[in-house]
Amino acid sequence: MSTASTSRTIKFISKAGTYTAVIMSPNGDLYQEYEGTPNDATAVYPDFTTMKPILYFVCTSSRVAEGVADPDAMEYYFNDQKISFSGGVSTGTFAGYFKTVAPSGDQLYYGLQILKNIAALAGYAPAVIKMVATISYGTQSDQIQATYTIPIQQATGSSYRVTIAAGDYKNFVITEKGGSCILKAMAYQSGNALSKGLTYVWEKMGATGWETLSGKTAQTLTVNANDINTYGEYRVHVYRDGAEIGTDIQSVMDASDPYDIDPHPNPEDEAITEDTTGNGQVTYTPVVVKRGTSTKALDTQFYFVLKDAAGVYLNTDRDTPKASQTVTRAHCQQAGGDVSVTITSVK
Repeated sequence: MSTASTSRTIKFISKAGTYTAVIMSPNGDLYQEYEGTPNDATAVYPDFTTMKPILYFVCTSSRVAEGVADPDAMEYYFNDQKISFSGGVSTGTFAGYFKTVAPSGDQLYYGLQILKNIAALAGYAPAVIKMVATISYGTQSDQIQATYTIPIQQATGSSYRVTIAAGDYKNFVITEKGGSCILKAMAYQSGNALSKGLTYVWEKMGATGWETLSGKTAQTLTVNANDINTYGEYRVHVYRDGAEIGTDIQSVMDASDPYDIDPHPNPEDEAITEDTTGNGQVTYTPVVVKRGTSTKALDTQFYFVLKDAAGVYLNTDRDTPKASQTVTRAHCQQAGGDVSVTITSVK
């Protein structure tokens, strides 16, 4: 395709700026809610002992022509404590809670399956799953990591949850020319899936902001390779009997696209600290490269869209093409946490 795009989050720690690692949940955003109190929880849902959700580590690289990087080894952590395994099942403190998943058949990725409810294990507070991959390229070896936060909170009787799940086995990644993947909007109340009285509005992140997809009002949305440039973001609004009950955002990667963006972050760890004595900004000076090389492929400027977790814009110069973008501590404070940066080349 003639353009390329990507998305960055000020959170992911990486040794090499050419790698992008994310943890994907084909079930949509994972969470757990509990009834009662932390000292006397009477119920936890959704029930992971039945659901047994899997989190997949997806790593793409501009260094390899096929786009998807294949790890040599994987390590898994729960709230920064390393998980040990025997026969693929977790042992010690986490005995029986987790199971490793290896690529098989059409499933291309390593991952971690959750076998039990984790609310009590996490102390009824948010749980962070971290995956660290060792990836070799020629004589070089890098450790690439990504994290996934599972919110855990007390349930309220009228709370709704909206999430975008994978509608197929592809985990939101297109790996072949002419391929596609399916997004499926799901709505829950008290852990139970809703099906009646629901309507949907789908949006796509364009070069400078969200664009409503005309006529796309079904529960599922098919994303084709020619719909996105390397990376695309989609948002769904779900309505119940005419009233909006929630929204969610899901990214889709096209690992088959010939172009990729090396974002050239400075500093490379892409981290901003709340403490003013620490690092206060991250600057991106991206370059479009041809997949499989580190050589500049296009002379182009870029559009930068900064947004919070809900997709609310943080910058007003989204339609101004430029060579670089700086994300500051003030942006993070405005977002109340992580800042997502979508980078799209002008050509």
